[in-house]
Amino acid sequence: MTLGVVILALGLMTSLYLLVSPSSHDYFTGSEYFKVPYFLFLCIAIFVAPITEELSFRGGFNKSKSIRIISIIGLFVFLLLSESLLLKTLMIIYIALLIVSFYRKPNTLVISLYVGNALLFSLFHLDLEQFFTISSLQGFLFRFAFTFFSIWICINFNLLKSIIFHAAWNFVLMALLSIGLFFPNETIHEYENEMIKVTWQRASKTSNSIVNFNTTSENVIEAKGCNVIFLLKSTEWNLSSKDSLIEFVPTEPYMDYKIDMKIKDTSNTNQNLYTLVRTFLSESDLIKLRTK
Repeated sequence: MTLGVVILALGLMTSLYLLVSPSSHDYFTGSEYFKVPYFLFLCIAIFVAPITEELSFRGGFNKSKSIRIISIIGLFVFLLLSESLLLKTLMIIYIALLIVSFYRKPNTLVISLYVGNALLFSLFHLDLEQFFTISSLQGFLFRFAFTFFSIWICINFNLLKSIIFHAAWNFVLMALLSIGLFFPNETIHEYENEMIKVTWQRASKTSNSIVNFNTTSENVIEAKGCNVIFLLKSTEWNLSSKDSLIEFVPTEPYMDYKIDMKIKDTSNTNQNLYTLVRTFLSESDLIKLRTK
């Protein structure tokens, strides 16, 4: 218990810094949930994830045999979902130790299972290709501490209370994320190169999403209340057959923007809008390449 509380305190301090720092959206970028609509993402984070994750990762510490079986099945599902060979290997080792612990009296594998559970839960939520970044290490430390506290709740109270704790904490995280989305920093930014001039700013999610193209005379693109991936995809029609379509993700998931882009050379009607928009978004750090 003492170890869990100490690590939890460290994790909470780093997570609070994480959530108020300018890079706080990096905490959420690693999640695949941002592929789904925003309000569905909230439901998954607050209701679905706590139930499935606690049953799978903490169910093995429950005395009920049926819950333990569900936990093993859940861990195998997470194993199949993982694309990391390292994570798959660690998961198999952990599952084997967990099954052995069910039959060992007294159970001498408790500490190993606690650490293994925290390690797997933390790694599963991270982009391992970008593990050695400040935001990823902060996220790892927080989740590692979170797991110890969830295990303590599950063992000393019950699995239901650990699910409630998990849901409550996710609710806090989603509330902080939502505050940033509905009340963003609306500082106006400018971007310019030899081809385009752009002014952009973050916009509240209460704004209506509008993208207007005027490429006949003024060569202007206006986007209001629009996320950057939608803006980029709206220019894919301008791709030639020789262009390769690369998949990007937003650096600030679910954030909407107001963007005014003016193409300088109005006489050139053959300019590739997709390339112009992609260059602006990439160099302004609004999108990045999706990692496998």
